Amino acid sequence: MKIQFQFNGEAYESDSAEGIPIAIPLDFGGPQPNHFGAPKAKQDPLELGGFIGDTRRGGSCNVDTLTIIPHCNGTHTESIGHIVNEDVYVGHHAGDAFLTTALLTLKPEMWQRVETKRDSYRPPLDPEDWVITRDQLQTAMQDAGLAKTDALVIRTISPLEKKSVAYGEANPPAFLTVEAMQWVVEQEYRHLLLDLPSVDRMYDDGLLTNHHLFWFVPEGSHELNAESRQDKTITEMVWVPEQVADGIYLMNLQVPALCTDAAPSKPVLFPVVKV
Repeated sequence: MKIQFQFNGEAYESDSAEGIPIAIPLDFGGPQPNHFGAPKAKQDPLELGGFIGDTRRGGSCNVDTLTIIPHCNGTHTESIGHIVNEDVYVGHHAGDAFLTTALLTLKPEMWQRVETKRDSYRPPLDPEDWVITRDQLQTAMQDAGLAKTDALVIRTISPLEKKSVAYGEANPPAFLTVEAMQWVVEQEYRHLLLDLPSVDRMYDDGLLTNHHLFWFVPEGSHELNAESRQDKTITEMVWVPEQVADGIYLMNLQVPALCTDAAPSKPVLFPVVKV
């Protein structure tokens, strides 16, 4: 199916048959990405009375019980419900079926090697922290000549195998500085996606500074307020194939209707051409 749309005063077209999934397939029996030392996602056949949900063990059909920690076990999308007391379910906000989306590729920098020290973080940055800075985002956007979109996908250059890495003290992930997140907010992106396990430092004294900035919830507060943005989402641990070029796409952000703050998700990018 051909989709035609207007963006930034110009006409574009996309083909729904050319979708590029950017979610990491969650292999319950194989390697998985992992964050924060959480247990791996697992899959077990249902055993109930005399029923066994495994045809290889004599069952009439396969019925699995899945155990998943969405925030830690792979590609997931989270709502403001991640940081507030109120229930805000990630899968219940319909939003747009297709979102204009910018894809940018950046190489995180070790803080001690960042020449301009205009960025910061709370708690303070350590010399060996790997960060994405405001200057990096601004420069990459300007160099790519990309216009404002509904969503931003950040792909990072990293030696880690993103489909199976266990992020921890041995493999600390990069994260955004406060100023980088402020830039994201200023651009009014409603959906932020990145191939890192979190927009915040893995061990940050529980502040989640960037999460609070993105959703307009004051640091230290877990209450919704008049400024809070319940329509925005963060998607973490995506995986964008190397052959997918930076630029403008349409995106379908597929999230199941689960009554929870975060859920496994499957964002799909659709290449676009001017017509």
